[in-house]
Amino acid sequence: MIYRKGIVTAVFLAAATWTVNVFAQQPPAVHYNMGRAGAVTYATAPDTLWPLAGSRLPLKRNGQPLFFADAPAEKKLASEGAVLFKDNAGYVSQGTVAAGGKDFLLEVWLQANARQGAGDRLPGKTSVLYYGGQGKGYEICRENENWTLYVNGIAMNSPIGKVMPGEWVHIALVDAGGKATVYLDGKKSATGSAAGGYAADSLFLGAVSRTPAFSGLIYEARLTQLPNGRFNASKDLHYNQQTITRNKQLAESRQKALITAIAENNKIRQTDDLRENPVKEDWLVHKIDRCSELSFRQSPDGLTGKLQLTNGLISREFYIGDNLAGVSFRNLANGAQYLRAVKPEARIKLDSTWYDIGGLSGQPEKSYLLESWLKDMVTDPSAFQFAGIEVTQPQARYPWQRKYNAVHADWPPKGLQVIMHYQAPPGKEEWKKTLKVSVHYEIYDGIPVLAKWITIHNGTGKPLLVAETECEVLAVCQDQEKRLHAESDYSFALANADSHGSALMHYKGEPPAYHVGGSTTSWQVDKDYHTWASHNQAEDKFLDFPHHSLLVSRLPMGPSELLAPQSAFTSFTTFELLHDSDDRERQSLAHRRFYRTLAPQVTESLLTGGITSHDRTELKNFITQMGELGFERLDIMAWPGISHDKLDTDYVALWKEIADFAKEKGIVMGGYELQVASRGRGREVDCVDPETGKPGSLFGQSVCIASKWKDTYYPAMWQFFDRTGLMTFNMDGPYHGDVCASATHAHHRGLEDSQWKQWQTQVEVLRELQRRNMYIPIPDWYFLNGQSSTGMGYREASANLTPQQQLLLGRQYIYDGTWHKAPTMGWMSLQLVGFYTNDPRVGLEPLSRNIGRYETGLFQHLASGCQFTVRGKRLYDTPETKAMVTKWVNWFKQYRDILTSDIIHLGRPDGRDIDLMLHVNSAIANKGMLIAFNPTDQEITKTVRVPLYYTGIKGAAKITGADGQQVNKTLDKDAGIDMQLTIPAGGFGWYLVQQAE
Repeated sequence: MIYRKGIVTAVFLAAATWTVNVFAQQPPAVHYNMGRAGAVTYATAPDTLWPLAGSRLPLKRNGQPLFFADAPAEKKLASEGAVLFKDNAGYVSQGTVAAGGKDFLLEVWLQANARQGAGDRLPGKTSVLYYGGQGKGYEICRENENWTLYVNGIAMNSPIGKVMPGEWVHIALVDAGGKATVYLDGKKSATGSAAGGYAADSLFLGAVSRTPAFSGLIYEARLTQLPNGRFNASKDLHYNQQTITRNKQLAESRQKALITAIAENNKIRQTDDLRENPVKEDWLVHKIDRCSELSFRQSPDGLTGKLQLTNGLISREFYIGDNLAGVSFRNLANGAQYLRAVKPEARIKLDSTWYDIGGLSGQPEKSYLLESWLKDMVTDPSAFQFAGIEVTQPQARYPWQRKYNAVHADWPPKGLQVIMHYQAPPGKEEWKKTLKVSVHYEIYDGIPVLAKWITIHNGTGKPLLVAETECEVLAVCQDQEKRLHAESDYSFALANADSHGSALMHYKGEPPAYHVGGSTTSWQVDKDYHTWASHNQAEDKFLDFPHHSLLVSRLPMGPSELLAPQSAFTSFTTFELLHDSDDRERQSLAHRRFYRTLAPQVTESLLTGGITSHDRTELKNFITQMGELGFERLDIMAWPGISHDKLDTDYVALWKEIADFAKEKGIVMGGYELQVASRGRGREVDCVDPETGKPGSLFGQSVCIASKWKDTYYPAMWQFFDRTGLMTFNMDGPYHGDVCASATHAHHRGLEDSQWKQWQTQVEVLRELQRRNMYIPIPDWYFLNGQSSTGMGYREASANLTPQQQLLLGRQYIYDGTWHKAPTMGWMSLQLVGFYTNDPRVGLEPLSRNIGRYETGLFQHLASGCQFTVRGKRLYDTPETKAMVTKWVNWFKQYRDILTSDIIHLGRPDGRDIDLMLHVNSAIANKGMLIAFNPTDQEITKTVRVPLYYTGIKGAAKITGADGQQVNKTLDKDAGIDMQLTIPAGGFGWYLVQQAE
């Protein structure tokens, strides 16, 4: 991918500085400038170079000269670069300059290569520039360690000066009065006879004839005629030593001040040794008590340094040189390096221009990165420049208090937030003090996760369009692609959708990106990386296209936010989880721990009764049974659910009365509403289809929640909650991602910002619900913004199957749905009455006659630890039914801590044999719970393998069965045990696992 022009904040880094002599009088006969000959370091320079001034004589490319983002400093800070000449690379004029036989001044700005390849053996003589023709003329050469002038093929008696690789030099040749005089950096260095008249005066840069190029950079070449042979060095040379010295000192002073400020920051550990100190324990088994920290090592000259952000599980390192660049991202558990190349820290498109934030150019090979290369790498002149650092603590992304049986979690999570500040590129002086960009990094204690986002502060006095953003750009080592999980909080149905996904979406033809975002994580081919091995087409499939090794985190569309003056923009947040293994279970356990840590509301657990009535008597009878049995949440389910913006006095009074009655029983309540997706609210406020220009959207007809509708509906909803005391909200049809092409809606400008603005509205609603301590089930994936749970699996037609069919399907849903969800993140229902039908074969009424099936269904869902709802008109009908339900509710509450813990997947239920669930949690006394089901019509006795590594048990495990019998089992070398189970036909069993004494 071509990355140029980044948005950031700036620090001026040490470099040579060139200044045009303002007293120079004569216009050039021809003037070639390489500063804008390209955009990407090591990209091939243009086929033709046209002069900036003087004759319109073009230079034609020979070989492969390359653009390089370096230039004499003040030119570099003006976003310019140079051309690198090696081997047979060169340019030659297409015609003559027509200055032969006249007095002239020829100037060139050049630098011998000090970067990669500088140590390559060169011939004794290499060419910088040739001016002349037919065997007569001048050639500036690199001859071993010296710059030398050849006149008519013969070297001058003394060299021009010593070659200093990596330093810009100015060489000027004066041909006047029959003499040839050479100046090096403004000082006379050699004198000899002139070449004499010659008929042709062609100009060659780099390689000429059989002489190869000098392996270095040329920024500019300029030829000026001298009337009457007059030459005044102080006026005619485009070089000012005094200014150069002053600017270089200023640049070094600024850089040292930046490095010193970091070194004196008491929140950053100063060290001479950035050696990593990995945590030795397995973070998925043991609590890690290591605090995150930021360390800094500065170079002896005080001009460069390296930052290391680590928590003992992962580390991210940044090199501060010509700019700031991420140079290492490691998993300390196995020592794996994730970065193969330097990229900008982020990218932003302002108006129509892309800008890099930080980063360095000049890495010659993009498949690996050597430490020795860093000192020679340079900033992109058009990139925002690193200006400083701030260290603070992680902030809560939304309000949350521990409630509803949630597991204890630190909120905000413990760790460290590091903010890298940047200022505008040198070529954007009008932004220098007014436009500030910051890249935020958060690392968390005890988990191998890094979060990252961008903020922009617009102090320009003018609106600024934030058209697109890339919060992360990582050139990833190809062997670690499957061990880096990235996701963001910009996560909802269409942002995550894939045209080959299972969500049963129906698209017309090839869907646009805003309908199939494929998540904000995009794995792309790195167009700067040219040495990866191509494979046979079959191998590409087998290896899953490893050359897609550039990770970019971006929105499918937008944000296209018009940032008002004196306001701030905050991007979405990208989270990066580094895996230390390819094992599927281990990776999914890590992902579940990620949610438990960074979205702790997902561990909330409420045993729910669901009813579809508005009748006071039915509701209170149902609530009374719930209270007797120990249920904790009442949900007024579809249909009719609850209209949350209906503020009629009688309607509000009904739900306040019911909520108060439930509260007396220790029950929180709320109700269902189809709110946004698939629910139009009127032509003026509904989503407009961008293809037709008329109301319409992918999810049926959806309201646009960036229209004026939000200004009336949500305030009414908050009043409804205030007046009734409802504490849960079963929000169906949240914002799933429908775009809107309206140009008249109150809170978005058009199509491009409609998804971003509607997402922001939905997030605002979720955060307010969390501030109110409400429970929030939603059929989407807003977990990182406050959502509590989603469907364990979704297929409405399965609700019409018989209870026996639903049992096995339910266990398959649990198996499939708990790879990337903790049990409490997925809801499931036991239908005591039909959902879409009154067919008696679908429900379990009368309950007493179906008590066996009721018990199995109740146990299965409780044993899974899922977010469980029992839906019907009543929960028991006889004392026997009541006793059965009470037994299993009490059992669930007794073992809730382990039952709501993560599941180890021991095999997907297939209806032909015993199927198992294994809950594990090394942090509690009940370290494991094995659940077994026999779906067949025959009793089964068999020995099963039970892996106990993630229970944290050492030596031996104590197993307690449902009958109370206990047995100790010694763990084998793989931390597993064998257990013999006997499960009756259609039956189930449970086995508590604890540490043996």
